[in-house]
Amino acid sequence: MKLSFHPGVQSDVNAILAYYHEQGGEPLADRFYHDLTARFQDILKNPRRYPFYLGNPIKRRVRLHRFPYLILYRILPDRVRITVVKHEKRNPAYGLGRR
Repeated sequence: MKLSFHPGVQSDVNAILAYYHEQGGEPLADRFYHDLTARFQDILKNPRRYPFYLGNPIKRRVRLHRFPYLILYRILPDRVRITVVKHEKRNPAYGLGRR
């Protein structure tokens, strides 16, 4: 199985990295990126491990370890599709329309 990404995920991640770079410099942005990529690998290893998001029977979610962000994804027959990376306090509906 492999990962694929909705085009909006790149924008999500770029905005988060810019914020952390502004707040704490490159070391903080690097820690976020490391946490994010580690969670991508966790999802890839066992995509069914994580719960459904808000009762949605298609979208699952995983929280980053050290940062208040969620990764939403779907399991497809041949891949795992990351659809959104968002702050956990953001509107719960944000990104749900992404496929």
